[in-house]
Amino acid sequence: MESHFLLLKPDATKHQDEVLYRLEQAGFKILSKKNVELSYEQASEFYADYAEDPDFEELLTYMTRYEESQTSKQWTEFVHANYPSGPVVAISIQHYDVFKQLEELVGPSDPVQARQSAPESLRAKYGQDELHNSFHVSEPSNIEKEARFFFPDAPMKTLPTADEAKLILENHIYPVLLQGLTQLCKEKPANPTTWLGHWLLENNPSKPKVQEPEAVS
Repeated sequence: MESHFLLLKPDATKHQDEVLYRLEQAGFKILSKKNVELSYEQASEFYADYAEDPDFEELLTYMTRYEESQTSKQWTEFVHANYPSGPVVAISIQHYDVFKQLEELVGPSDPVQARQSAPESLRAKYGQDELHNSFHVSEPSNIEKEARFFFPDAPMKTLPTADEAKLILENHIYPVLLQGLTQLCKEKPANPTTWLGHWLLENNPSKPKVQEPEAVS
């Protein structure tokens, strides 16, 4: 299974129970979940890659609490009057073929487009426009960094991709298993399952080699 990171923006937070239900129904495994109220500084750090975007300040205001925003009071009041703001929900998830599955469930980044091309998607249901689109989905290269931002103490076990797992099986598992099965056919033991299990333990290429200490004369 592959890991991914999903962030529910403030306008989707109140729907988190339904979103979690949709994730689980789609076969996602929820690894970690956390409700967080982002400060302006935290949001600036998390969205640092978007600092040059013309809508950056509006994004930060949308993602944070009114009293912590560094933008003008008038602008902040306008944004919060038109777009919900407040806590976000960080979710670490797993699924087979997770990138494709999450893309299909969340939908296009523009909710207007999502309502046309993917009407059952989450953005089609909850998003308003391309900025206020209810969900932040990590780019593959940013998954670990963004997950650690919210879950710094969680173990980040990088699972192999489907292609990597296939290579591991073909190069390391299948050849040893084939040798064991071939030897099994030659030996014809009374309990083939137990015999094969012991054979694999003894012939495991990754088995650590223990060097006996030299005898002291």
